[in-house]
Amino acid sequence: MKVKRKLLAALSSVVDRAIGPRAMAGDRSILAEIEAALARCTKGGKHDAGEERVHEILFLVSNAPGSINFLSRRLSARLEAAGGGKDDAAALKALLLLHRLLRGGDRHFEQDLRGMWACGELRVDLAAARCAAERNGFLLGYAAFLKERIGWAINQAGGLRPAKIPSAAAASPEWALYSLRKCQTFLDRAMDCLPENASAASPAMQSAFNIVVRESIRVYESFSDDVEAVIAAYPELDEPSKRSTVAIMRKACAQTPSLRDFYESYKRREVDVIGKSNLDYPYVRIVMAAEVASLEQRSRAPTLSRGGGNRGSSGDKEDSWGAPFWKKLETTISMVWVEFDEEGGGGLEEAL
Repeated sequence: MKVKRKLLAALSSVVDRAIGPRAMAGDRSILAEIEAALARCTKGGKHDAGEERVHEILFLVSNAPGSINFLSRRLSARLEAAGGGKDDAAALKALLLLHRLLRGGDRHFEQDLRGMWACGELRVDLAAARCAAERNGFLLGYAAFLKERIGWAINQAGGLRPAKIPSAAAASPEWALYSLRKCQTFLDRAMDCLPENASAASPAMQSAFNIVVRESIRVYESFSDDVEAVIAAYPELDEPSKRSTVAIMRKACAQTPSLRDFYESYKRREVDVIGKSNLDYPYVRIVMAAEVASLEQRSRAPTLSRGGGNRGSSGDKEDSWGAPFWKKLETTISMVWVEFDEEGGGGLEEAL
């Protein structure tokens, strides 16, 4: 992966030198404006730049083809300088600007920014953030979150999905399992961003964390939908996919209680600060250990067949795992009395 990044970075540099004198000659003023806008967005102070500054940068980049390279390099340099210079406020603002750019740009801008990340032009200096973690633990968690967030794209419905999943293959079991694993990683990174002392958080930190929570809610909604689809299709999955499903549910058993506490904690903070909650929090269903054990047992059990065939019986398809996995089973108690004759050899006598 490192070799690939170096090769792509070298190629990018060669292309820049080849077309730079011609393509960028008329865009010097725009690059200077981008530089100035970055400076305004990341300068010291408690407040973040806001959406207006982000839209200004997006507008400038859209009017200067190839300036995404310039933007990525300058943003990376500012983040590294802020981290190395122990300027936590500037480092946080640089991270928040990257997050807002990922959310505010169109699909092509998103793809270009991910391309800059893949070739190493865009860097989130985790080492610098790690050094600052003793002073501001939120920085390390937020930097790790953004490293994961870059691999996600906003779909037409406004939700987040892993960018790697092809649209035509999104409904296949293999990609559904991949999406579930990515969702769990995303949610872990989001929970790691919870500030230790939310009441003392700066406005920039509050803005960043609010975006993290909002996006995590969208991802959890996708996770719930994908889990339902995979569990419904469980009888038809191959053995490797069944094992992957069990592993995902086992992790969900440990993760869902923490996720519920995460949302409850932030909801209480919202109420304490502004008197109400502005977010539509999801109901986090706790995955129980008994469910995981049942699924594991089902995975180990041999599949019954009819007439020597390989297809499972219809009962396998209509059992509790064929329905959404949180539905309860109901038991009907029969009111029929059965009386055996004394000699044990006769038939059965039934009476209502």
